[in-house]
Parts: sequence; structure tokens; C-alpha cells
Amino acid sequence: MKQRLDYTLYTLRHKLAFLRVEKQLRGKNTLSGFLHDAEKPLLYLFCFWLSLDQIQKIHRKHNRHHVENNLPKSQDDLLDAVIDWECARQTKPDKPLNAYQTLMKFYPDHQDEYLPIIQKYLPHQITKDK
Repeated sequence: MKQRLDYTLYTLRHKLAFLRVEKQLRGKNTLSGFLHDAEKPLLYLFCFWLSLDQIQKIHRKHNRHHVENNLPKSQDDLLDAVIDWECARQTKPDKPLNAYQTLMKFYPDHQDEYLPIIQKYLPHQITKDK
């Protein structure tokens, strides 16, 4: 139970960072921002039959801000992913990369989709070395 509570607090800190970064980049908070990762704390606290890994897989499979799934993505979804990458480094010690570094390290095959978003909202992150 302690581990599930720790994951819940970790996720809530991440949600607050997401809202801060969203406000900086979009100029406002959106419904999507308020709902970002909203199901995860509920799953952690109430779905004991699911492992923490299963919860992560469910989340990544059903949320359009994750690259790993094949769900259709709007420009807002792409920006949500960039915001997610950017705020992760603020609250998750295991994820120190900024949005551009995350794209280049983990999703280089998706540069055509995500690099224009980073160029628009976080141009200072783009470096010549990958």
C-alpha cells in the first residue's frame, strides 16, 4: 500500500507541474490539462488487482499524449506530450531530460511530428548536438 501511495503522490506532483508548464506554454490551463493523468491516482489507490506495471501500460495505451500507442493525435495531443516531457524533469528525479532531449533520445523516429511543437514553444532547447 505504501508504494501505491508513493506513486499517487508522485503522480499528483507531476500533475501540478503539468498545469504550471501548460500555463507557461499555452498561456492558460485547459480541460485536458486538468484531466492529465487523472485516472492514475484512482487506479493506484483502488484497483489492487492491477499491478503498478499494468496500470502504467493501461495509461500509455489509452492516452493520446503518449507516443507509444497508435491513437490519432491532434496538435493539442502533441503539445500535451511535449508538456509532459518538459514537466517530468521538474518532478521526477528518474527523468532529468528536457522535452527536446526526450524526443531525441527516446522518440527520434517521431521528429517530424514533435520537433515543430518544440521549435514553436521551447526553441531555446534545440541544440545542434543530439
